[in-house]
Amino acid sequence: MYTQQQNNQQQSGAGKISTKELLYVTDCLKNEDLLAKLAAQAATEAFTPQLKQQFMQIAQDRLNHSDQLLSALQQQTYLTH
Repeated sequence: MYTQQQNNQQQSGAGKISTKELLYVTDCLKNEDLLAKLAAQAATEAFTPQLKQQFMQIAQDRLNHSDQLLSALQQQTYLTH
C-alpha cells in the first residue's frame, strides 16, 4: 500500500521536496553533525570506560542519522530529476 501511495505522489508531483523542507533537512544534518562531534569530544574526556563507550555509541548513532538523512535526500533528488 505504501508503495502505491508513493507512486501516486510521484506521478502527481506531490513527492517533490520544497525549499522549506530542504532547509529543514539541511538544519537536521548540521545538528546531527554537531551532536556527533560533541559526543566524540565527550568520549575523549570521559573518565570511565562505560561512559566513553556510551558517548561513542551516541556519536555513531548521530552519524547514522546523518547518513539516513543524506540517503533520503539523494533519493528525493533522484526521483524529482
